[in-house]
Amino acid sequence: MRSLATTPIQGVVGLPPNLWFVALVAAWVLFGLVGHDPWKADEAHTFGIVVDYLQRGDWVVPTLAGEPFMEKPPLIYLVAGAFAGLFQGALPTHDAARLAAGFFVGLTLLFLGLTAREIYGRGFASATVLILLGSFGTIARLHQLIPDVALVAGMALGTFGLALARRTFWEAGVALGLGAACAFFGKGLLGPGLLGVTALLLPVFPAWRTRRYLSALGLAACIAVIPAGIWMYALYVRSPALFHEWFVTNNFGRFLGFVSIGPRSPRGFYAYTLLWYAFPALPLAGYALWAAWRRPEATAERRNLQLPVLLAVVVATVLGLASDSRELYLLPLMLPLSLLAARGLIGLPAFGASAMTLGARWGLGMFAILLWLGWLVLVTGTPARLQSMLLDYQPGFEPKVRWLHLTLAIAITLTAGFVLAARRSSAGRALTQWVFGITLCWGLIATLWLPYLDAGKSYRTMIQSIIRQLADDGCVASLHLGEPQRGLLVYFAQLRTTRLELVPDAQCKTLLVQGYRTTGAPPPSVDWTPVWEGARPGDLKEFYRLYRRDVAPVDIARFPE
Repeated sequence: MRSLATTPIQGVVGLPPNLWFVALVAAWVLFGLVGHDPWKADEAHTFGIVVDYLQRGDWVVPTLAGEPFMEKPPLIYLVAGAFAGLFQGALPTHDAARLAAGFFVGLTLLFLGLTAREIYGRGFASATVLILLGSFGTIARLHQLIPDVALVAGMALGTFGLALARRTFWEAGVALGLGAACAFFGKGLLGPGLLGVTALLLPVFPAWRTRRYLSALGLAACIAVIPAGIWMYALYVRSPALFHEWFVTNNFGRFLGFVSIGPRSPRGFYAYTLLWYAFPALPLAGYALWAAWRRPEATAERRNLQLPVLLAVVVATVLGLASDSRELYLLPLMLPLSLLAARGLIGLPAFGASAMTLGARWGLGMFAILLWLGWLVLVTGTPARLQSMLLDYQPGFEPKVRWLHLTLAIAITLTAGFVLAARRSSAGRALTQWVFGITLCWGLIATLWLPYLDAGKSYRTMIQSIIRQLADDGCVASLHLGEPQRGLLVYFAQLRTTRLELVPDAQCKTLLVQGYRTTGAPPPSVDWTPVWEGARPGDLKEFYRLYRRDVAPVDIARFPE
């Protein structure tokens, strides 16, 4: 097997390569992890469940605004609650809880790198990690507090166990079992199913057709089934109906489509989404397969690709068979694609490395310059017309220089600019420059532009405006109120609404209705008097109206004013 001519992270200005690698990965993970409110939709309702867990401490039944919420097992909520408690007082609760996402992403990167090293040998771990970080689809999602980060961490650990199973028993069985358990408690049956199908198919290859491998599978099954069985038994004892809702409706119902849960996307959604979502991992993975199969003598090289290829086929097939589809669901597929793409760096033609370097400099670099120029327009007001356009998009945002954000933005710009300016060309350096460019753009968004984005995505100011209009009895009914909004009402206002969908005869004096700009938010009867209406600043879709039935008609308060 050929080795990379240069390591993916090369020493510059005398610093050792591993120092650059650690600094780059840390910057990528930490930027955007704190400093903003929970955003709709996935993160907001996840955090709402964390808030309930912090108040109730129920590890069996996750709840949202006091009601059971059985979409996912409780791992992400428990870990996020632990981080919220650990950093209580040092960080806002939502920022502290979001550190759980960074924890699971760190585990993902660790075990993905170890898998690459196990399969290919030394020198590939950093390349595999950088390809995952440099792919467009992973940037935002791996910085969100969502169950999928726990799923991907479990998948990475389980894949490491499958790679180890070619030569070990105990380590492989423990890693595969713990990975399957982590994936199960992260998002239910999907993760263990993907790992299980892959594990059962691997013996088609001689390296996994051994008694040692079968023993490792038995050990893994014991390790995974015991904690999963304990939680499922506890859930069933608590409520057979809730167990049925989780096990049947939210696992098989979503997948097979016999319940109306989850989004529906057009045919071929994953095929065209992958073209941008998995870039540049997808073309590099394709090159690795082409390079391995075009040379008959590359037998060892093809053996090393067996596990990632099989895992990619299994994940892609399962996603294609599922009735609902979202780009978020592609995250597990990024693991085998990154492993394949790292192998594609070997022998990458010079024009491929040059294209990646040019893309980093002139694509990502120019985007970074535009981010700087746009921020300067916001804070200086020049040109005034362009600033007015930006402010119209986020009403209520007050532009000002935040010196910590500016310092971090300058630091990442100077560092990335120095790396991007390097002229020596190789596949490893080109990948390094690409990921530095990605991190630069993401870092600027997470520093200079984060307050601007948060002004439009946060529900904080809208909820504060609603609270000022409530009746004194503290009873508020709601209609069509979404899960994220219900969770954030508890967090920002300590308010749990009584849903008319569940309690149609509720006697609350106040009613909050969620609707749309195009249709409004009508009340269920003419007895209600509107007292407030509005939406998040700049939100052109959602619309909310607050009603009272103990007041005469009044001038409606509007938010934003």
